[in-house]
Amino acid sequence: MKSTVLLILIFLGGCLCGCGPKSSQEGIQRPGTELVWPASPQAPSRVRWVSEFREWNDTVVHKGLWKRFIEALTGKESRFIVKPYGIHVDRQDRLFIVDVGLRLIHFMDLKSRQYSAIPRDGSEVVLHTPIDLTGDAQGSIYITDSEAKVILRYDLDREVMEQWVTEGLSRPTGIAYNHTNRLIYAVDSGIHQIIAFSLEGSEEFRFGSHGADPGQFNYPTALAVDRAGNILVTDALNARIQIFTSEGMYLHAFGQPGDTSGRFAKPKGVAVDSDGHIYVCDALFDAVQVFDPNGSLLMIFGESGHRPGEFWMPSGIFIDGQDRIYVADSFNQRVQIFQYLKAQ
Repeated sequence: MKSTVLLILIFLGGCLCGCGPKSSQEGIQRPGTELVWPASPQAPSRVRWVSEFREWNDTVVHKGLWKRFIEALTGKESRFIVKPYGIHVDRQDRLFIVDVGLRLIHFMDLKSRQYSAIPRDGSEVVLHTPIDLTGDAQGSIYITDSEAKVILRYDLDREVMEQWVTEGLSRPTGIAYNHTNRLIYAVDSGIHQIIAFSLEGSEEFRFGSHGADPGQFNYPTALAVDRAGNILVTDALNARIQIFTSEGMYLHAFGQPGDTSGRFAKPKGVAVDSDGHIYVCDALFDAVQVFDPNGSLLMIFGESGHRPGEFWMPSGIFIDGQDRIYVADSFNQRVQIFQYLKAQ
């Protein structure tokens, strides 16, 4: 009975916040006019709104409220995003979305339009509080589970989930794969450190400590790897982004607390595009701020709201190899997709 009531509340919450008209075959809502930031076409670089995901199903048809309710109760085709956070897109155009609300990973093949959930039904390994995920070059994804204090690995070919790192973790959150040295870097927010692992799951090294000095952290939450292999860390309660070499040597930092442009109120996800621009989600501003590699503010896109290009607690962010920007719009129960437009 309790589980049924909970499912009803989740479903109704999704309908109140995210059940809008969908105009395309893939459950994507598009605005009537093109959204581009900044407005000036003479800007050296710009960002364009592309689409959004709120749900995914194999048949992709319009359904009435009652039918959607019945399918939610019975676990049929449709899957609605409840609280997205971490995002990853691999080289095969497969999209992975961590859903903290449903405690699963939405796995969407953007080419074949096939959907599945991770872990699969009947799996012996369950997710408690999944936060973020990344993928290596060998067909596996790695998922941080903050509550369980573990990192899990899912083999996409064998469709098998296993506990990958089970010791030495306090509160794993952000995670990223570094292609330059084939190491997995994970944020441990509980002990204010970054930990590097080999693909076999052995700890290689860790860096950081609690504090506000260069190289120290105050509850880091997210990280990203740029094309040179440098590590960018969201140092949340120090309101800054710190940048390190792949070996953990401090390079520089930018940012300070504040409620004006270029400062951070509640920084969360961080990502880097092909030109080295750094994107930071600010959950309190309901916006994404974009900086050059030295930390100078270039532009801001987004504002508070529920329409395309607006946010309600943006959290995770990921930029794929085609400079498509995926933002987890957590309280709007969707993932919005933007395109970085290079200077002509």
